[in-house]
Amino acid sequence: MTSTSAARRRATAVLAVVLLLAGSGCTNSYQPPTVVPPRPAGAQNPAPTPSPVNAPECDARRSVAPLDIAPSKYVTQGYIRAGVDQTMTRMTYRHPATGEFHGFDIDLLYEIAKALFPGKDPKQTLRFVVVTSAERQARLRDDTVDIVADSMTATCARATEVAFSTDYLDSGQTVLVRGDSPYQGIGDLGGRTVCAATGTTSLQHTRDRPEKPIPVSVPNWTDCLVMLQQRQVEAISTDHNVLLGLRDLDPSTRLVTQPPGWRPSGDTSCDWHVEPKSACTWFSDEPHAIATRQDDIALLRFVNHVLEQLRRDGRWAQMHQKWLPEHPDAGPPPARYGPNLFWPPGM
Repeated sequence: MTSTSAARRRATAVLAVVLLLAGSGCTNSYQPPTVVPPRPAGAQNPAPTPSPVNAPECDARRSVAPLDIAPSKYVTQGYIRAGVDQTMTRMTYRHPATGEFHGFDIDLLYEIAKALFPGKDPKQTLRFVVVTSAERQARLRDDTVDIVADSMTATCARATEVAFSTDYLDSGQTVLVRGDSPYQGIGDLGGRTVCAATGTTSLQHTRDRPEKPIPVSVPNWTDCLVMLQQRQVEAISTDHNVLLGLRDLDPSTRLVTQPPGWRPSGDTSCDWHVEPKSACTWFSDEPHAIATRQDDIALLRFVNHVLEQLRRDGRWAQMHQKWLPEHPDAGPPPARYGPNLFWPPGM
């Protein structure tokens, strides 16, 4: 028998088996299970409503007068501990490959460290401590950190717990959505899930909107991005500068372009935006400030001195151009000094 004849017989046998199985009605009925993407740990949908904080009205942008004297406590110990986030690429971000921190807030902290410890490497005198948005005030009060620079909004409620520097960046809350999303503004998100980090003003602003979006809370901002990508939420809403960093991580997302259809009487959310209110998507006023303990006024006054120098000599503008070139704020915020309900008397 030739090899060709043997090959033909084997092929015929295989074909017969296939036809026999087909004729017997034997089919593959296996169906793969439906896989539900897991939610980030700590995600809450809807976000719980926090207990109200009874804080008197104040000018949250106002702080103590600057003083060019480095606090002896820090000069003696040779370092300062800074509470920072690790997930905001434009503001405070830990690089996954190097472990180093980068961002606008990080550069501010380096400038403060250089002024506190002249001639020393700020990477040696600045000790970073990772905190979430929900932990910032507590980590100051329990002395885990000395200072917080974390895209933190100065508010009257927070000023009952910590002390704030002068305003170093003006921003406002807006919305990030998937690129294929039909939503054009916050007004389109009534009854839709909108994500923000726990412990932020963004959750309350979302909850207060008359369109009634559904706030979803997570520990970190990148958790929001994961949920958006997995279609577990329809949008992320927070300060414009933070959303720019999330968009960097996923360029398929986009910022909305439609201004809010409703604003409260006396709304100031777009006062610091370069565009007129008719083109401004911000729906909250977010003055960013550095936080210290309320009993550490010497450090706060020194921080205000450094911020004043950064405004005057152009370093603030250089940092803004480096990290936030497309952020539509009107430039370095003017410092406001004077009495504040929460600062010690005489400050």
